[in-house]
Amino acid sequence: MFLPLILLIIIVLLIIIVFIDHRVMQNKLETETYAKDQLVTKISTVTRENTNLKNKMLDIGSNNDTHHHGLRKAKQDLTVILNEQKEQGVIAYFDIIATGNLAVKHPLFEYARAFDYIVFTEKGIFNINVKNWKQKTFYHFTSDSAEQTEIENENSVHQIVGRYIANQFHGQFQSSRSTTYTFIERIKENSVIYDFYNYDPYEQASKNTQALEAKIQERLNQQIPNVGLVYFTDGSVNLIDGPAIRNNYVETVSSKSSLQEIIKETLHLKNDVLTKEQYDKLVARFS
Repeated sequence: MFLPLILLIIIVLLIIIVFIDHRVMQNKLETETYAKDQLVTKISTVTRENTNLKNKMLDIGSNNDTHHHGLRKAKQDLTVILNEQKEQGVIAYFDIIATGNLAVKHPLFEYARAFDYIVFTEKGIFNINVKNWKQKTFYHFTSDSAEQTEIENENSVHQIVGRYIANQFHGQFQSSRSTTYTFIERIKENSVIYDFYNYDPYEQASKNTQALEAKIQERLNQQIPNVGLVYFTDGSVNLIDGPAIRNNYVETVSSKSSLQEIIKETLHLKNDVLTKEQYDKLVARFS
């Protein structure tokens, strides 16, 4: 009587043990599967992030290479143009100073750093801001839509589009203050993206050119005209120039011939020149 009962109890215990062991193994398997899935997901995420980071680094490197190429081209163009003016007797000497060589503690660093080169002649100073943009660029567009442009040609259409995009971007700030913007158009599959720069090259060049002229006169006691030039070195740039009000301190040029024309015109208009001593003293302060 007792033997069958004992056997039954043992069988029940074995069944319970087997069931518990099965549950433990199943839980362990589920845990390992979950951990594996999480690890795979994490590896995939890290791999994707690394790939994006590498792509960004390559883009940055490419942009830096493009910018350096633009700087080299700008200096070559300036050297050729100014040598021609020197050979023709329009100027006696010139120097091209890269602002990257200026010390941070330089008294005019705050104003000069907005430019890539400062070109000295005895008849005037040219502050050069080099750009090497290839995308369609809407340049110096005002957010004020009060002025309307009639649609007469393709350029007028671009003007209207540029003003509309500038207004839409400006509207998100809910500001009544009129502001100018520079932005580029990127066309991708099924989308058109407008990337805005955090400053307007024209306004920046204008402000700093006027400040440099005033500070040179104040600190060095030398009165010499300053001209700001925003030079787009890539002749293929599709530059849509906004209708905002211009002044006499800044010019925009997008080709070597345009750069030559502006420099030549400026130098031929100036009769007052610095003496060699004044010129050397001025250049020495920036060297």
